[in-house]
Amino acid sequence: MAIKETKLWTIEKELWVENRLGLHARPVAKIATAAQQFDADITLEKDGLVVNARDLLDVLALDCPQGTRIVLRTRGPQAREAATSITSLFARKFEET
Repeated sequence: MAIKETKLWTIEKELWVENRLGLHARPVAKIATAAQQFDADITLEKDGLVVNARDLLDVLALDCPQGTRIVLRTRGPQAREAATSITSLFARKFEET
C-alpha cells in the first residue's frame, strides 16, 4: 500500500477592510465563493471571534466596517492558493468604488 504524502500549509495574514462600506453582503459573498474553491480550512478572526470563511452569515456577523483588522488563516493542501485569492479580494477592495 502506497502512502501519499501531502503538504499541509498553514498561512496567517493580517488584512484590513479598506472598502468604504466594509464587509457587507456582496464582499462577504465573494469571500465565501473564493473559499469554497480550495481544499483548505479557511477562517477569519476579528477581536478573538473566529469564523469559517465559507459561512456567509458568520462572516457578516463579524461586523467589519471600513478600517477593521482581520486575521486570515488557511490550512491544508491549497492553503497558499486560498490565502492569495482572499488577500487579493481585500487588496482590490472587492472591486467596489
